[in-house]
Amino acid sequence: MSSSEIIKSFGFDCIDLPDSAGNVIHCINTPFQYFDGNGISIYAEKVGEELLRFFDAGTTIFHMAGSGIHFRTKRCIKPIEKIVNEAGASLSDDGEISYITPINEAAKGFGKTLNAIINIANWESENVGISSDITTLVAEVEMYLRQINPKEEIQFEQKLNGISGRDNTFDFLLMGELIDVVSSHPQSTAAEVKKLADIRGVRSQMAIPIKVIIDDRINPQRASQEALIISRFADVLLLTNLFKKLPTLNQTIN
Repeated sequence: MSSSEIIKSFGFDCIDLPDSAGNVIHCINTPFQYFDGNGISIYAEKVGEELLRFFDAGTTIFHMAGSGIHFRTKRCIKPIEKIVNEAGASLSDDGEISYITPINEAAKGFGKTLNAIINIANWESENVGISSDITTLVAEVEMYLRQINPKEEIQFEQKLNGISGRDNTFDFLLMGELIDVVSSHPQSTAAEVKKLADIRGVRSQMAIPIKVIIDDRINPQRASQEALIISRFADVLLLTNLFKKLPTLNQTIN
């Protein structure tokens, strides 16, 4: 068996796709998959005589949209942009992941691009099924927190390292308290419990002030049940109770 046959047996394959101008784009099929079994591919094209550009043609973000995960504002997509940047690649305004590298460092460019896509695919698998409006919910809660605490600074995307060694990101830091926002969907709250258990597993972090705000408007009973579980690790505030703290009379709960 030749080297190329061995590589192909691993699931790697390359198809040349000539465009209308006669340029060739190489489509590299990999053995890696999204959570639903769809394959992950990377594209490569020459840039001038000495550079290669690896890119995903926007397929990663497109796959997330098909899973029901949407980013309604530029700020909402920052977690994805952060994942891409940490892998060493770039995310364009239209949602394309890419990396440009000298031809003699092609392996490095391929690795960084693939790493970014796989990390996003992992993020997608953890978040699919959670309300597609979760990022909108976070923005909504931010607005309420600013109304309640108009003179206090809100910091975003605060990290704590858990006992697993993994970084865990919280939505806000306000007045020394970490705050996360979740829907009442069991998958959303399960992911939150996993995060909190990871954080509390570090002895020095057992007493760090953490609050979780749960949206209880759609299913109050389920939200209350999930709150009991989360309350083992953090303070819990139902969103409807947050409304009562607003400096506006006669709040209408939708």
